This record gives sequence, structure tokens and C-alpha cells, in this order.
Amino acid sequence: MKIHNPYSKVRISKDILPKELLIYILVWSSAVFYAITCFANESNKYFQYYDDAYSDFTQGWSFLNRKKDVADFEWQSMKFLIKNLCLWVVLLSVVSEVLRKYSFIRILQLWQIVVTVLFIINNLGVIALLVILLQPVIFSFVLTKHSKLMIWLCNGIVLVLISMYKNFIAKEEFFIIFKLKEQAAYITIITIFWMNLRCVSYGLDLIDSKGKQDFVAFLSYCLYLPNALTGPFISYKDFVTSHKHSNNLFSRLSQLFLDVSRFLFWLFFTELCLHFIYVNATGFHPEWVESLDSWSLYGYGYTMGQFFHIKYLVIYGLATSFAKFENIKVPSLPVCIGRIHLYSDMWKYFDAGLYNFLLRYIYIPTMKNRFITSRSLSSLFCFLFVYVWHGTDNYILIWTLLNYIGVIIENCSHWFNTKYLQNSKLYESLGPKWFRRINCMTASPLLAMSAISNFYFFARIEIGNIFFSRFMNDNSWSNFVLLTILYNCCQVSTEVRRKQRNSKDKNA
Repeated sequence: MKIHNPYSKVRISKDILPKELLIYILVWSSAVFYAITCFANESNKYFQYYDDAYSDFTQGWSFLNRKKDVADFEWQSMKFLIKNLCLWVVLLSVVSEVLRKYSFIRILQLWQIVVTVLFIINNLGVIALLVILLQPVIFSFVLTKHSKLMIWLCNGIVLVLISMYKNFIAKEEFFIIFKLKEQAAYITIITIFWMNLRCVSYGLDLIDSKGKQDFVAFLSYCLYLPNALTGPFISYKDFVTSHKHSNNLFSRLSQLFLDVSRFLFWLFFTELCLHFIYVNATGFHPEWVESLDSWSLYGYGYTMGQFFHIKYLVIYGLATSFAKFENIKVPSLPVCIGRIHLYSDMWKYFDAGLYNFLLRYIYIPTMKNRFITSRSLSSLFCFLFVYVWHGTDNYILIWTLLNYIGVIIENCSHWFNTKYLQNSKLYESLGPKWFRRINCMTASPLLAMSAISNFYFFARIEIGNIFFSRFMNDNSWSNFVLLTILYNCCQVSTEVRRKQRNSKDKNA
């Protein structure tokens, strides 16, 4: 995986004509709106008299008099967490503010541990707590060796054990033996995966700083409640800033109120949409999905992507709102998938926390290794970690493999453009505007591949195969229309990137 943006040094052309840009925006937004409308209409007709044997729907808000799609287990689990975390996080923040003011750092660290431990016991159970605490205990012993190799070997073993545990909890007897509810088991496994990143981060940062292990500080970092169970990843170096007192309480409270209000709005907006667009229940009906016309099918695909985006915007947004209030430097939030067309940008801007982890602890160190001189090989190590960390399922393998291939193609395109095209007579004769148009034309098929790879991730293999088969076997006219629409998306995305670059240059 090429962690830094492979297009960061490519000259982005000057403004295209405003009328031309307006056409791109109108075509892209109109096509998206029409496709979503087609899918919404089809899904409403299909599920109108659906025999809901698997509880994919529930009675919606009374004033709407409609049923609501509740088929996404992750979204339901995250809503459960948000509801139950509210008072605990507020309590944590209030007491922490007092302890910071009087510089009671050790008490603050213990407080951060105690609050999370009590929350886990109260909501997930003692068994879940013991499973969650197992990783910090194991890594604390490994850290006595002060060896990065030992940390990575330990991490490999831990990830294998986590995968085995993940497969074990999928069996019915697990819930009978440990008396765990399905939702509690799911939240526990998610917490363990996030805990894994924090354990590795603390260990590697400790060795780089040549410091001594402080188990209380380590545990307070691993169990910091706002992001302990949901992410995003925050490095230990950024976390320790929460121990510093800040006097601007009113401005931080104002920002916290605005941030929380913003993400609660998106939460309720998503819930509203699930009364009309049955995007999650659709994934369990591949035979029907296969029968959809192309507009409805691609509307379903785009809706999956937007639901995934808003879901993590809400989850990460609420977590980072409180972390930011406590002076922690937080990663940027997921950007809208409707204005990204490059693989590298998707990895960089969707989950910035995971991106920072891969960059800091895998990509850069492997690039500095004298035995690894290829960026492609360093990228491969990143994608191997992503594959194992996400759970080693077949659909994860397809998703990571397609993403790796996509990034490699981008890198090759970047190398060819900078080495040959941008210094050629062809570039001089065409000019930057036509060069940008050609780039967007060639990027359109890659954007289609990027979308399909994500459909494997969102809805598993069977649904991903349907999109892949449709794209490969659809008639020429349908694919021409699709690629034309994606071309407009590439133009809009390029313009957004250009304006962001100009804004950064002005602020530099």
C-alpha cells in the first residue's frame, strides 16, 4: 500500500471553465439522485409484503407510519453503545477536567481505567472485561524485552488468537457457555481489534523513546473510554496530551456542543433514511439484487457506500468530539465517498487513524529497511496487516487484494505521467485542461473497480460478485453510461482536491 498520496507531487491543472465544471456537478449529482430513487422505489416494492422471518425490520417512527430497516447489526450495536456511553463519557470528562486542573496525573490515569472497567462490567460483563484486558497484560510482558521484533511476533500470534476467538463466538454454544448476548460478544471483538492497535502503538513508541514501561499509563491509554470500544485509532503520543490542562474551557465546551449536535443530526438523518431506503436488508437477498436493472443496482451500491460513510462519521465523530475536548489530537473524520476517486485518497481520508498507524508503524519503517527498497513491497506489508487485522475472511481477502492492485496501478500511472507525459510535447500541445480530462477518463474504470472492491467489503462475496458480473457482462451502452457518469465524478473529485491544495498553499 502506498501510504502517502501518489499524486501529491503531480501538477494539478488550473481551473476548468465554470460552465464545464457546473455540467460535471449537475451530471454527477443528478445521476446519483436518480439511481438512489430507482433503488428506493424497487426496495419499497420488494419489501412491502415481505415475510420478515429474520427481524430485518421493526416498526418505525409513529408519525411516519413506516417500517424501518434494522438489518445492519453493526449499526444497531453502535447505537446501543452510544446510548449507554453518554453519561459515562460525560462523567469521565467532568472529573478528568478537575484532575487535570490540579495536575493529579496519576489519579487521572487511574480514573480513566476505573470508568472504562466499570462500564464494561455493567454493559458487557466480567468475561468480556477479562478477554479485553488479556492483550495489555500479554504485551506488558513482551515489552520487558524492548524488542520491536518481539512486539510484531507477539502481535502476529495475538491476531491469530483473535481470529480463532472471532470464529468461536460465531458458534451458538459460545453464548450458552459464557452467557453472553450476541451484541455484547460483537462489541467485545470490535474492542479487542482496536485494543490491538493501541498495544502495538504504545510498545513501539516506548522503544523509540527509550522510556520505561508504566503499566498504569499503558492501561489508561488502552482503556480510554471515548474511543476504546469504537475507534478511531489515536496514537499514544497524541493521547498523552490529554494530561495537560487547558484554560479555554468555554471555547472547548462550545466546540463540544457543536460537534455532538452535528453528529447526532447525522445519526437521526440516517435513521430517517432507513425508513425509506432499505439498503441493509437488501444485502440478504442476492437473488433479488441480481434481478435489479443497472440504475437500481448501482443506486444500491452508492447507497451502501454512503450508509457506511455516515455510520463511521457518527461513530468516530462522537468519539473524537470528547477526545478533542480533552486536548487530544484526533485524526480527521471520514470524508464523503461521493467526492473521492483515487484509491490512495480513500485510504488516506476515510479512516485517517488507521492510515496513520500503517504509515507510522509499517510503511515508513519497512521503507527504511535496507532489505526492502520497493514502495510496492512496503505497501504489500500494509495490506497484509489490514487483511489479518480485519479478520482473514474470504471477502476481506478479495477487498484487500483489489485495493492493493488498484494502488499499484495508480502508482504506475503516476510514475508514467511524471516521467514521460508531463515533460512531453503531447502535454504541451494538449495543455493542462485536456490532460486533466484524459486523466479523468482513464481513472473512471479504476473508480468502478474501487467501488466493486468496497461492495465485497460492505456486503460480502455474493453481492460483490453480482456487481462484478454486471460490470463485466452488461451491454456496451450501459457501461458507457456508467463510465461517463464516473468520469464526471472524477472531475468533481479532482476539482475538490485542487481547491484543497490551493487552500493549503495559501495557509502555508
